[in-house]
Amino acid sequence: MAEAKNQSSKSSTATAEKNGVQKAADGVFASAQDAADVVKTTYDRAAERLPEAVAKTQVAARDTQKALERMPNQGLLVGTSFSLGLGVGLFMSGANRLLVLLALAPAAAMAATLVAREDEETPTKA
Repeated sequence: MAEAKNQSSKSSTATAEKNGVQKAADGVFASAQDAADVVKTTYDRAAERLPEAVAKTQVAARDTQKALERMPNQGLLVGTSFSLGLGVGLFMSGANRLLVLLALAPAAAMAATLVAREDEETPTKA
């Protein structure tokens, strides 16, 4: 009789453990589904706004290039030097790489404008 009671107790414990595991698994799956829904919603919103963001970025880049083309060579040299110094200083101090890259971006744009000017001023040999 004690064995039957013991087996019955083991059986009910095993069933309770299975139910607990099933509930935990259901909770994990529900959380994963909720997370997937949030990701999908966020992706859809970003996809809707992407063309507008790209257009604004193109306008800003074009305006920046026009402003750089109007600057004198001395201004471009000073800006390039400052931006390079800032970027190197941030790099040497161990700043975040993204921050260093953002500090060097103006130097690249200004240097490219200076190089383009030198190419225009240099006569081509025939």
